[in-house]
Amino acid sequence: MTEEEKTNIKDQNDEVKEETNENKEVTDEQIDETDEKSDENKEPTQEEVIEQLEQKVQEYKDKMQRSQADFENFKKRSIKEKQEFVKYANEGLILKVLEAYEDLERALQVEEDKDLREGVELIYKKMDKILKDEGVEEIETEHQKFDPYKHEALLTENNDDYENNEIIQDLQKGYTLNSKVIRYSKVKVCKK
Repeated sequence: MTEEEKTNIKDQNDEVKEETNENKEVTDEQIDETDEKSDENKEPTQEEVIEQLEQKVQEYKDKMQRSQADFENFKKRSIKEKQEFVKYANEGLILKVLEAYEDLERALQVEEDKDLREGVELIYKKMDKILKDEGVEEIETEHQKFDPYKHEALLTENNDDYENNEIIQDLQKGYTLNSKVIRYSKVKVCKK
């Protein structure tokens, strides 16, 4: 074999080696891609699934605890606001009643009976106006039929001057506040 042939064969071997190396590189790349794909397609282990589920459970617990704490704070705040409202709801009414109270105190300091009567009448008129302004009205009973939604029968009497179930006498006045009965009239009713 000539030198030239040897060189050609050597060159051919080198080319084959290079191609093999290139093929090998390609195969390594393909192997890496295959590994990545297999990692993606690979199912998680039971431990990983359990860990993920435990994390989710913990997240839900945390959210629930925060929600409960927020709700408890809201309840406490609402109760406190309601107590404050109830505590001072009658402030305006009390200020009006205080004026009548002071008038009554001044009337008691008067020495003559005539002046006392006038003072008490004045106070009565002022109290009557305060109650009417607040929506308080007296329940009518005179010549009225007995109504269990407005009246409470304490006594019954057979009386020829009155019809059956007609109110004979008002024993204690009843009142409504803005059309709601706040105290029933206690009455004597005719029963035949």
